[in-house]
Amino acid sequence: MAVLTRLWAPDWMSTTALPWLNEAIDWGRKKKALFYPSFFRMESTDRPYEQYTSFTKFGLTVETDENAAVSYDSALQGFDVTLTPLQYSLGFKVSRLAHDDDKLGVSRNLAEGLGESDSETRNQHGAYIINNGTSSTLVPASDGAALYSTSHLREDGVTFRNRLATAADFTLTSWKTALTDFATEFKSGRGFFQNYVPTTILTHYTTWPDVAEVLQSQLKPNTTDNNTNVYRDFFGAGEFNLLPPCAYLTDTDSVYLFAAKEDHGLVYLEREAFNTQSDIDFDTRALKTAAWARYDFGVINNGIGTYAMIGA
Repeated sequence: MAVLTRLWAPDWMSTTALPWLNEAIDWGRKKKALFYPSFFRMESTDRPYEQYTSFTKFGLTVETDENAAVSYDSALQGFDVTLTPLQYSLGFKVSRLAHDDDKLGVSRNLAEGLGESDSETRNQHGAYIINNGTSSTLVPASDGAALYSTSHLREDGVTFRNRLATAADFTLTSWKTALTDFATEFKSGRGFFQNYVPTTILTHYTTWPDVAEVLQSQLKPNTTDNNTNVYRDFFGAGEFNLLPPCAYLTDTDSVYLFAAKEDHGLVYLEREAFNTQSDIDFDTRALKTAAWARYDFGVINNGIGTYAMIGA
C-alpha cells in the first residue's frame, strides 16, 4: 500500500514553511541587549573545555663584560584554570488549534520570548561574576583568591590588591586612589609595571550619576574654585567610555574598572552558538521549538586588569 510521506508536503508550521519563526526569536534576543560583551573577552572553542596557564617571562637584562658568557633565565609558571562550557536549552510548544485560532500571534510572541530568555540567562551569568567577585568560593581567580581581593598573588609570590583597601563610596578622592592602585598594583611576576589604564567603567543606576559628574564635568566637581576637571578627557579625546547604568549589579554603590580586554582575565567562552530547531509532534500536531547553546563565564588570571571600588 502506498504511503504519503512528509516529502510530499512540508510541515504546516516548520521553519521552512514559516521563516518568521527564527526572525521572531532573533528579534527577542535583540530586544534585550547583552551588557557584558563591552568588557568581557569574547572567545570561542571547538573543544569540550579550554585550559589556561599563566606564566611570567624573563627578568631584567644583565650588564655583561666583554667576552663574558650570557646569562640565561627561565619563565615562572603561574596558575592554571579550566573553563568548561555547559549546555543551556529551553523550548515551547504551540498547539495546532491555538495557532489556527490566533493566527501567528501566539507563535510569534512565544518565539520572541524564547530569544529574550536566552539573552536574560547570559546577562545573569555575566553579572554573577561581578556580583560575587568578592567571594573566593563563588568566583575565584586563578590564584585562588576572590576576583576582587586585597591578597592576590603574583607568579613570584608577591601579593597585590585589585580593590580599594578600605571600602568607600565613589568620590573624587576614591577615584584618585583607584587610578593610583590601577597604575601601581598591577605588575608582572617579575615586578614590572604593566602600565594598564582603565578603559571601561561599570556601575549601577544608583551610582552612575556620581561617576558621570566626576568624569564629565568641565570644572572640578564639588568645589567653588574654577579648577579644570582633569579627568574629563581621561579616556582620550573627550570620548566618554562609561557604560550605561547596569541594573544587574546587586551592589548599587560599587564601581568596577576594566583595562583593555586583552589585559584582564574575564572570559566568555562559547562552544556552541545559539541555535534553534522546530518540529511537529506527530501525536498532537503541536509545533515544538527549542533553542540550545553551550558556553561558560570565568576568570582565567589572578585579577590583574580589573579593579573594584567597593562602596562603603
